[in-house]
Amino acid sequence: MSLLSTVDPWDAVASGYAEITMKLFQTYADQAIDLVGLQKNDHVLDIACGPGTLALSAAKQVQQVKAIDFSAAMIEIFQNTIEQHKINNIDLYCGDAQDLPYDDDSFNAAFSMFGLMFFPDRAKAYLEIKRCLKPGGKILISSWAPISDSPAMKLIFGALRAINPQMPDAKTDIASLENPDVVVAELTQAGFKHAEVHRITVPYEITNIQNYWEEMVKGNAFLVMMKNNCSEQEWQEKTNIALQHLHDTIAAVPVSLSADAWFGLASK
Repeated sequence: MSLLSTVDPWDAVASGYAEITMKLFQTYADQAIDLVGLQKNDHVLDIACGPGTLALSAAKQVQQVKAIDFSAAMIEIFQNTIEQHKINNIDLYCGDAQDLPYDDDSFNAAFSMFGLMFFPDRAKAYLEIKRCLKPGGKILISSWAPISDSPAMKLIFGALRAINPQMPDAKTDIASLENPDVVVAELTQAGFKHAEVHRITVPYEITNIQNYWEEMVKGNAFLVMMKNNCSEQEWQEKTNIALQHLHDTIAAVPVSLSADAWFGLASK
């Protein structure tokens, strides 16, 4: 099981994720909402909601949003945001999204933005989502395209390999949700109809290499765990190596790099 299928990395990264990654992921969330075509009377489910990137936007357009995440730290940050902005149509639940605490036929739409791809039992999660959707309700899941297709992903992975040259080169896992055919197959096998995949490309602008690295360290669960397992001196050495790699790779700033994702869309 992947480390990112466990709760500890997400609890550890929660504050940095809310500060940094939410802004980076907002465009993906907005495009997902547009693709589903939400209506003002809809009830929406956000699975692996994190600090609320999608749910907060969806709540402005629909009657009710329910959001679930297994990270108590993420849910706490999200709850604080709800209270601070006096939002009254979002309900949160901390728990396992493979065993949803919601009634059958409850939602018009369900989203999982870069979450379901880490679930240890995706088949169970699909069936739970299908159970909770109303007839005709839509599901949208997102996952990353292969690293080779995304310059932004290649850049950060290259920095990690510079830190640890023993790290295997990135290879596309054709059995994972990196493969759009798998996205369609899994949705179809779960009983969803009209499954299709959309390729979404979002640019990410780097204006300062030092700031870029610091943001990645704050908002990336894998990097947070790596840093937490190092002494201060060890981490500084790794940081120096990563920064040298980034300076060697990026000819000049500002530079705009893309990160590609797959959006799997289907209906019950």
